[in-house]
Amino acid sequence: MDFKVDNEIKQEYLNTKPALTARSDSFVLRLADRHEALINKPIYNMSYAELKEMLLMQFRNYSEGAIRKNASVLKRYVDYCIEKNIVTHGENRLATFTAEDAREYVSQQALLNKYIDRQKLIEYQNILYNEQDKAILELAFIGVGGKAQEEIINLTIDDVDEENRMLTLSTNDGKHRRLAVSLSTIVLIKQAYEQKTYVENNGEITENVRIPDPRKMQINKIERYVFRVPGKNKFEIFTVNLLGSRMNRFKQWFGNPYLTYTSLRDSGMIQTAMDIYDEKGEVTKEDYMDICDRFNYGTESPEGYWNVVKTMFEQYKKLLNK
Repeated sequence: MDFKVDNEIKQEYLNTKPALTARSDSFVLRLADRHEALINKPIYNMSYAELKEMLLMQFRNYSEGAIRKNASVLKRYVDYCIEKNIVTHGENRLATFTAEDAREYVSQQALLNKYIDRQKLIEYQNILYNEQDKAILELAFIGVGGKAQEEIINLTIDDVDEENRMLTLSTNDGKHRRLAVSLSTIVLIKQAYEQKTYVENNGEITENVRIPDPRKMQINKIERYVFRVPGKNKFEIFTVNLLGSRMNRFKQWFGNPYLTYTSLRDSGMIQTAMDIYDEKGEVTKEDYMDICDRFNYGTESPEGYWNVVKTMFEQYKKLLNK
């Protein structure tokens, strides 16, 4: 990855980091680099007003945590530049960035797009042509996922207990858990399992004159898995890469670049908390811990995670003025 401004310095900085940290930091630096090139000024020489403008213009400010993380990466990079004697004035203007500043930068529209409610989920499902896709959204929203969405990939029709309205969810390491679901969720799963063909391009007419109508691809049964890869000669269950490509298409079809499997899970947790709040007028610590358990969120140490769910819920509730 090359940068337009201070490419060698940024590369040197990234080389001082472990591989995973360098990869994460590089995305933050790339967004900052766009603004540096736009105003023709390196980040360490930007004024407070220019730094604020950069954070507002270039970053998806969907949460206080995301903003603090981005500001922290940029602060460390400027510190590195100061240590290299590149910054003549020797001042890191990001050093004064606070949690209160982060709240100011949160984009309300980004939050509304990242955290969807049950009604918005239904609207998105109504846009989708294929039962497979409708079911994927549903499962992610109600807490089916696991590492790399393995609970979705491993789901079989035998895991569906329609009489008791329960799912048995399996991870790749052989762990199982039971999840209570609605009858409508079970219906969607059964429709996905019975789907015989997958229609490309969400059923829309394409601009390709050679293939004006969207292709219909056969979905072969493989054992009793719910999600199988479309293709006449394919007998394969879903992969994490295919789920990722589906999500990228969903973003385009819905016009929502903030939608991810993580945001769907978080949205489901917030919706569950909202249901409790509407019913009781409050959400207790025990309620939040139950939500963590249902969504398999930090279940090995729910004490360390329930407050995260509380923060997300209160942030969203405040946005709705509830």
